[in-house]
Amino acid sequence: MIPSRQFAAVLLVILAGAAVAAFYLRAQTQGQNANSRQAQSPAASQMDRNLVVLDPAHGGQDAGATLGDKILEKDVTLAIAARMRATLTAAGFTVVSTRDADPATPLTGDQRAEIANRAHALACIVIHATASGSGLHLYTSALQPPQEDSSANVPLTPRVAFVPVPWEMAQAASVSQSLRLAGDLSAALGKANLPLLAGREPVRPLDNLQCPAVAIELAPLPVAGSDATPVTDADYQQRVAATLTAALQAWRNDVDPTAPNSAATSAGGAGTADPAAQAQAAAQAARAAAEASGRAAARLAAAKAHAPLGVPAGTPAASQAASQAGSQAGSRGAANKDKANSAGKAAPASSSSGSGDSPATAGGGQ
Repeated sequence: MIPSRQFAAVLLVILAGAAVAAFYLRAQTQGQNANSRQAQSPAASQMDRNLVVLDPAHGGQDAGATLGDKILEKDVTLAIAARMRATLTAAGFTVVSTRDADPATPLTGDQRAEIANRAHALACIVIHATASGSGLHLYTSALQPPQEDSSANVPLTPRVAFVPVPWEMAQAASVSQSLRLAGDLSAALGKANLPLLAGREPVRPLDNLQCPAVAIELAPLPVAGSDATPVTDADYQQRVAATLTAALQAWRNDVDPTAPNSAATSAGGAGTADPAAQAQAAAQAARAAAEASGRAAARLAAAKAHAPLGVPAGTPAASQAASQAGSQAGSRGAANKDKANSAGKAAPASSSSGSGDSPATAGGGQ
């Protein structure tokens, strides 16, 4: 029978091996989480989820279109922006506007983009108005999302380093998010019975913006059996402002605009763990446990061999028997280790892919 002290020592060795294996597996998991955090785009980490940029088109000497008798587009866009500012502020948003009055010197498209890009906004809304057509016109940039290099079977990875982009391509990194935003706005306007025409056009300054961005153009609202409601109608403008604000609230609460530009990425940007890394960590933990088990078995066998077949303890015969028992136990530990290695090699080595927004610096976005 094994003395209590020897039994306690063997038990401690087994528990220590299990603890080492658990600690190693936990360290591997934490390392994967740290790598995931490091892979987040710098632009994503700077985004203000409560900030919206409004860009009332035209201004100053740039009057825009003439919408009626002495009705200029620059005045209508400013009025719509003022109503949107009020509804957005009431909903808890911070609003940055490219203009709050009619400036003597109009802002260029590049200057408007610079203001928006410095804000790191949840969404950028460019506002236009027209006397032609009906309802609302919703536009997104015609640029295509950037393509990742998948040559040589290299898994797609988020772009985390500084990558300069041409000024006219600044929106490309955000265009997928812009299309999602346009879809949410379109759905909200449809539910509000506001007719909508959506499209993709090179509308300035959409191509220069580094945030989810759309252009909204108000046209006269058709009314059955009556004249169309003009874009200058206060109730019409307020209805549009309230509907867009509600849609932006849903966008803020339900959709993560910092998610990578990937069709495989769901709302919220949740990623999945790498199965290959998990299999490697499990195999290493199993090997550590097998080695600890082998050492414990060797000590246990040596303790049992203190008087084999009636041989007194402390004699050369007893020492030889103990040595043989230890060797056999060590062989069993090595066999367990080989099994763990085989399990690790048999694990499938797959990898997940993703892509992220490029932190372009066009327009002084930094």
